[in-house]
Amino acid sequence: MTTLSLAPAKSRHASLRRPLRIAAAALTAVALIAAAQEGTRQWTQAQMSRDATFAGTGTHDLRLLCTGAGETTYVLEAGATGFAETWTWVQDALDDDARVCSYDRAGMGLSEPSPEGFEPGQTARDLHAALTDAGEAGPFVVVGHSLGGFFVRDFAAQFPGDTAAVVLVDSSHEDQLAAFGEDMVAQFRAFPGLLSALSGVSMTGILHLWNPLEAGAAGLEGDALTAASAFAGDRVHLATSAEELRHWDAITARAASQDLPAGLPLLAVTAGSPVPGSEDFSDLVEPLHREIAGRFTAGAQVTIEDADHFSILMNRDHALVLAQLVTDYVGRTVAPE
Repeated sequence: MTTLSLAPAKSRHASLRRPLRIAAAALTAVALIAAAQEGTRQWTQAQMSRDATFAGTGTHDLRLLCTGAGETTYVLEAGATGFAETWTWVQDALDDDARVCSYDRAGMGLSEPSPEGFEPGQTARDLHAALTDAGEAGPFVVVGHSLGGFFVRDFAAQFPGDTAAVVLVDSSHEDQLAAFGEDMVAQFRAFPGLLSALSGVSMTGILHLWNPLEAGAAGLEGDALTAASAFAGDRVHLATSAEELRHWDAITARAASQDLPAGLPLLAVTAGSPVPGSEDFSDLVEPLHREIAGRFTAGAQVTIEDADHFSILMNRDHALVLAQLVTDYVGRTVAPE
């Protein structure tokens, strides 16, 4: 007679239960951390939105930050991953004698995401609709930094009657990737993936301890620095920033296809120094900025030698130089209404 023992089966089941319990506990912990981070994100957004001003586009609201008064109205468009506070020092310098509006693009900062997702031409239409809803009257001097340079050019193309002048601040150019080396292009193409990864990592809370994007905001102070820290770790802001950059080819193709009037005043300002720790490619960018300024009869290009791509806005001294250059150029080229 043969006797069967159940001990080995029990042993196997016991050995399986322990790792399953550990895995279940780990998943529960991750879910709780993610829920806590999302709760913190929503609370932060609500707190920051209490004193903010929003304007409608027809489908979603954008946060507008408008200050000052004067005959000229400047509209400031941030670069990739940017937001209204990016312009704090420049806006403070301009609004003594002018009306100045900065804002957050859809899905970034405090603005609501677009229900349609990102579409290159919609950025300028959103901005125009929000300015109209807020009662801000053109024509506007539209000022764009980095990626925002494409969006203000698009604004001028779609709304020429509401555009008095265009200012490009160390702006992206449709031919820049052709001018850059292979390594630089590879790093650029990888950046949307990094932003998406940071968006996911933000749910763990790690970005509160270390966030590579915060270095770009060095020079901001007070509420502006607080906003920069919050948005640099906000999953929606990061995901939207990544989505914008994934449309780089469509954005640049749109810019290349648009012909702006030759009589449009356009100033291109170049940052003449490299970002600390990065390769110096100002010698590649400056000719591109001269090229675009050369398309316009009153076009001009100027370099701020000590400024880098971020400090041109975030460093107070560099921002003051930029604001003075812009004011002087607009005073020379834009006839008062």
